Amino acid sequence: MARQAGSRRQSGPMARSWLALVVLLLALGCARPYQIGDHVLVEWGDEGHVYPAFIVKQKSGSVFRVHFEGYPARWDEDVPLPRIRGRAGPSPAHPPPPRKIRLAQARAEGQEDQTQLGRYKAGDRVRVSWRGSVYRAVVLELKSPTEFKVHYEGHESAWDEVVPASRIVTTP
Repeated sequence: MARQAGSRRQSGPMARSWLALVVLLLALGCARPYQIGDHVLVEWGDEGHVYPAFIVKQKSGSVFRVHFEGYPARWDEDVPLPRIRGRAGPSPAHPPPPRKIRLAQARAEGQEDQTQLGRYKAGDRVRVSWRGSVYRAVVLELKSPTEFKVHYEGHESAWDEVVPASRIVTTP
């Protein structure tokens, strides 16, 4: 009997060590996968520079469409998982507007944001966000259900541009 009691005492600490190891492995292996709207750091270029971006669409299990912070949409890119270097943290320097995330999620699910479809027409006065500022503009024409050609009030027609609905802030 004394021998059995001694062997039980030895297995107790060992069992706790195994339990701690299993819990640690589960915690490390259960990291949340990347999702639309996540702020991530993306490797770009031959020199391995890392830029902040946010995920706007999941193309496949290991490829994501990202928008680089502070750059126009023409720089958006499909990025394979190995180029994503991790999450950018809870408070990136320039978070995207919530409406842009909603539009990205709706597009990823094959839907459009119903609040923007047909909301504006030619002649409507709007306010457009551009590089952190808001400018008054007039809608010249509807290019698609979510894109509008606008003319900025007080500026030459050379500044006219097609803007996505996500950049239209409010009507004046």
